[in-house]
This record gives sequence, C-alpha cells and structure tokens, in this order.
Amino acid sequence: MKKILIALTLLALAACQPSDKEIRANIAGKAQEDLNFVGLHYTVDKGIVEVSGRCPSEKAFNKIKQTIQGIHVIKDVHYNVTIAPVVLDSLTPVKLHADSLLAQFPRVTAAVTPPVVTLKGEVTAAEHTKLLKTFRLPDISLVKDSLSVVR
Repeated sequence: MKKILIALTLLALAACQPSDKEIRANIAGKAQEDLNFVGLHYTVDKGIVEVSGRCPSEKAFNKIKQTIQGIHVIKDVHYNVTIAPVVLDSLTPVKLHADSLLAQFPRVTAAVTPPVVTLKGEVTAAEHTKLLKTFRLPDISLVKDSLSVVR
C-alpha cells in the first residue's frame, strides 16, 4: 500500500511539472508586454531556458533576468546576451508577432530580416508541418526553413 501511495505521489508531482511549451508560452506572453525582449531569442528544452541576443542596457538586461526568474518552474537559465543597441522599427511588430506564434514551439527561434523570417531550431515532423502553416500570414511574406526535424 505504501509503495502505491509513493508511486501515485510521484505521478502527481510529474503531472504538475509544466511542459517546455507552457514555459515558452509564459515567456512569450511576458515578452509581448516588455520591449526589452525585442533583441532577444529564447528557447526551452527540458525546463532549461536559453536566452541569446542583444539587450539595450544593463538595466534592461537585469529586468529581463528578473522577469524570467519570476517563472519559478524553470530549472535553469543560460544567457548569451550582449549589451548593444536594439533598433525599434517597422519590423518590431513582425518580430513580436513571430515570437508569439512560436509560443507552442519551445525549441525554435525566428530571425526577421526583410523580407524573410528564418526559423531555426528543432521540431518533430508533426510540429514542422504545423509550424510552417502557422507562419502563412499576410505580414510574413517569406519563411526560410532552417529547422532540424527530430524524432
């Protein structure tokens, strides 16, 4: 009986762990509200967040770190961020839109360089098809597929 109770407890704890998709969606939601995220790319794999790109100031970077640390279910965060100017221009809404579309694809980033959105990262075959369909939108004219399809 005791073993069954322990097994059920472990299953319940495992079920409470948010998925990489949920963590990515949480970060994407916060990024939509904070322009400090505009120069950054982020992925999630097994609860570990990888953040790379540019941040306009040390103060902005500290705010990013504080925001991400506020998501308590993240196991670890690795930063590869440089302090450098971040341009807010007509592409900013496209980048923010691309990031929001990637909320359900935790291991993918999008680089916006007119007129192309380049998708990089890893997806399953089913995710690959769904992701490419997701990016068929009027404000995204051309999508370059640089994804690795994994099993």
